[in-house]
Amino acid sequence: MKKYILPAALLASIISSCGGNKIEVKDGEVGITDALQAAKAIAEGASEANDRWAERKKKGDTIAIAYKDLETYLPEISGYTKDGGPKGNQTNMPGLGSWSQTEQSYTNGDKRIKISIADYNSSQMAFTSVTALYKLNISSEDDTKKEGSVDLGMKDVAGYETVYKERPEASLAVIAGDRFYINIESDGSNDIDQLKSIGKDIASALSSKF
Repeated sequence: MKKYILPAALLASIISSCGGNKIEVKDGEVGITDALQAAKAIAEGASEANDRWAERKKKGDTIAIAYKDLETYLPEISGYTKDGGPKGNQTNMPGLGSWSQTEQSYTNGDKRIKISIADYNSSQMAFTSVTALYKLNISSEDDTKKEGSVDLGMKDVAGYETVYKERPEASLAVIAGDRFYINIESDGSNDIDQLKSIGKDIASALSSKF
């Protein structure tokens, strides 16, 4: 089968809306059949995202959660202590949408975890294609890292994990309801299961908002 080289940005955006199929990506190559399937999944994901946005709009939920309120979704992590307080900000632009974000760092000896949560509410379409990509179950591996989509077992939630082989680092990106972007980074440990547990807990706490 003929192969096509896809840009990293497109690969990162093909990973999130068709849950049943697995796509292997090696050296940035993906089959044309899989690429067409990805395009279809992205279109379907866009339709679902529009439906979710329409439902929120009916309820008057069109503004991102205030960043101070978003801070309440930052979890405690067993064995880790918070490194200072959370940082955050919020932007509201009439006609262009609203977004807010917060982040917190945690330490445990030489280990460090950083969590950021962003709410893009009325700007949620920016994540539609990424959500579709994650759900396509793409995987990629080389000598330095292994990465791919991950199923957290939650409706309207998609994730993408990266585990490094030559250094103790890992990261997990989670998109929930085409609205929330959760990013978790670990330095000093590549225990991806711990990051998955954290990501699932945060997404679960936010689930009533999407």
